[in-house]
Amino acid sequence: MSRVVIVADDLTGAADSAAAYGPFTEVAVVLDASAGLPAAEVVAIDTDSRHRSPEFAAQAVRSAVRAAARGGRTLYKKIDSTLRGHVATEVIAALDELGPSAGALLAPSFPATGRTVTGGVLHVGSEPHRNGELRALFTGSGVGTALVPLEVVRSGPKAVVHAYDTHRAAGVRVVCADAETDEDLRVLDAALAQLGPHVLPVGSAGLTRAAVGVGSTPRRDDEQPPDGQVLTVLGSYSALGREQRAVLAASPEVTAVEIAAPFGLAQQRNAAAALSAAGGDLLLIPDPDAPVHRSHAGEVAAALSEVTAGHLRAHASPRGLILAGGETARAVLLSAGAKGFTVLGELEPGVVRSRVPALGGLALITKAGAFGEPSTVEQARRSLHENTFTAAR
Repeated sequence: MSRVVIVADDLTGAADSAAAYGPFTEVAVVLDASAGLPAAEVVAIDTDSRHRSPEFAAQAVRSAVRAAARGGRTLYKKIDSTLRGHVATEVIAALDELGPSAGALLAPSFPATGRTVTGGVLHVGSEPHRNGELRALFTGSGVGTALVPLEVVRSGPKAVVHAYDTHRAAGVRVVCADAETDEDLRVLDAALAQLGPHVLPVGSAGLTRAAVGVGSTPRRDDEQPPDGQVLTVLGSYSALGREQRAVLAASPEVTAVEIAAPFGLAQQRNAAAALSAAGGDLLLIPDPDAPVHRSHAGEVAAALSEVTAGHLRAHASPRGLILAGGETARAVLLSAGAKGFTVLGELEPGVVRSRVPALGGLALITKAGAFGEPSTVEQARRSLHENTFTAAR
């Protein structure tokens, strides 16, 4: 298995895209690559750029690409499977850093989660996604784009290579590809292997899953977590996030604690005291009745992270930590003194199991905020108690 660097624009995406490698080799997610990369075979860098300015995103990606180049690693640009963030800006920044001979093959499909591309348009479920036309993402950028349609993909890797080379010879720098199934993604991965290192793979976790060799030997994670509480922190205000919160809070084994708006020091102290006094598993959430504004996301994440980090410092190691939402997860880990973690695998697509060495090997589960089913977080909590996860998936 080759040494890989995945450059992702948020933490849960970094973990999600690296999860397929976890059962087979050492995988690290890093929140700050400025001090160099760890020795793990697969490293996923969180540039924390999805909700930042385009200028920040471009610079963060260029820095991450330089870090990958210093280590002589294969590069993979992770993008959101629903195209959130600065997709075109970050792909162009990566290509500019790689040099004029570099091109990209863009394939954001993730069939296991209902994301597919047909006719160059992203579909979520059976519906075309709003703003899902892949080539339109690059409108006005000056970068030429083209499409490898599904019939070419299903003609096999050689047909994809021929189509890509033809487009590149015509001056196209970003070649988009249809894919509706995991087999389609495996064809694209095989084509990428033939095309070589001058082609940047760009996609979601679906494409990294296709890249994991079927002949790899799984590792095992036999370490038993300590007895104790599971602490879940849900920062998402999405409709699905609220449903997941309700299912978890309905369990008689879980005590829900809210940080009241406006999420200041007084409200944080009250929430910390409530967490300390509670028995059983814990659920920490922001005030569900607070007005929802994207501009307030940072202060909500900061409040959740301060209360969580304080609780981890003041109490014996919990059995596990569940963090939902990339911003929330990043803020919590940094506040607790962790600049990365080791990925072991996944409970299901998009729900990633890891350990945090800086926190004594604490068991960690991460997922995107608006992802999964209403019962997903409750199932994750139960998995930590039952230790049903094994890295040998």
